[in-house]
Amino acid sequence: MTDALPPHDELATALEACLALSDVAELFGPQMLQRADELLDTLKTTPPDAGTYAQISQIIETVSAAVQRRHGELLHEQETLGNLIGKNREVADRLEQSLQADQYQSQEAWQSFNIARKLIARQGGILLNHIDSEHIEQLVAKNLKEILKSPTTGTLTQAMHSLISEASALLEGFERQNRQIMNVVEAVYARFNQLLDFTLAPPQFSDLENYRKDLEQLGTKTAEFCRRPINLMTDKASLAKKFGLEVVAPLRSLFANLKEDTNWWLRELSVPVQAQIQAQKISLEKREEDINMIRDQITLLEARQEETAAALASLQQQQVAIERVLALSQTF
Repeated sequence: MTDALPPHDELATALEACLALSDVAELFGPQMLQRADELLDTLKTTPPDAGTYAQISQIIETVSAAVQRRHGELLHEQETLGNLIGKNREVADRLEQSLQADQYQSQEAWQSFNIARKLIARQGGILLNHIDSEHIEQLVAKNLKEILKSPTTGTLTQAMHSLISEASALLEGFERQNRQIMNVVEAVYARFNQLLDFTLAPPQFSDLENYRKDLEQLGTKTAEFCRRPINLMTDKASLAKKFGLEVVAPLRSLFANLKEDTNWWLRELSVPVQAQIQAQKISLEKREEDINMIRDQITLLEARQEETAAALASLQQQQVAIERVLALSQTF
């Protein structure tokens, strides 16, 4: 069994242990810490008197009150941090759930868009092939051949009119296929506006009215060409060449321009949808960045919460040491 220390030695040991704790300088302050060190030296070197004990008790009581205040501040901070973490996590979870739903919908929209774009491209290819230059040249060659071998004036003029009639039938078939594509495009636009809250304006449809009028004018021009007596008295080779310049060349240009305009129209059909899908993608990425910022803030708050918990644990050790010094100093 060890011998008990003299009271002032026990007090000196407790005070020294208290002063050796971490962050004690912050609690005592420079002047009070210096005075506590001086009192500790007094305890170690000379028998203390009542005044020394009273001074130690006063210092420790002051420090104890500071510890209590700090303890309350840390508890309040910890509670505040916990509330902030909980609210931020709730907001982040709710936003993330909404984002995931919209991301899934956006992905579905992109897949639907690709399917629709391929369908329109495939039908557009068929449409453009309908008025391909090779197809037009076959039509022209067939009718020019009929013109050159026509035995009578009647069959000659019939072959000329036949070219316009067949070209008109070709344009009508083109219009039917064009309307089918328009129906698909309208359905695609309506679907996207309904499912994704897009604001797509009605699609721009291909206007064939001018081409119909131009073809009608060529028909009128052909009829007028056939009524010219001088043309009917011209040899067939020269007549075919003249007919080619006045009717066939404009006919070729008509279908070439129609193909060019249709090709442009087909390319432009997907632009508004693709632009809004891209805008939605950018918006989703921005929302994801905002959520990540909230998550980063939560991480910072949690780190501060851990620091607060460590500070409370350290303060608890200080409180135990201070209470021991205070109890010993008040026994004399």
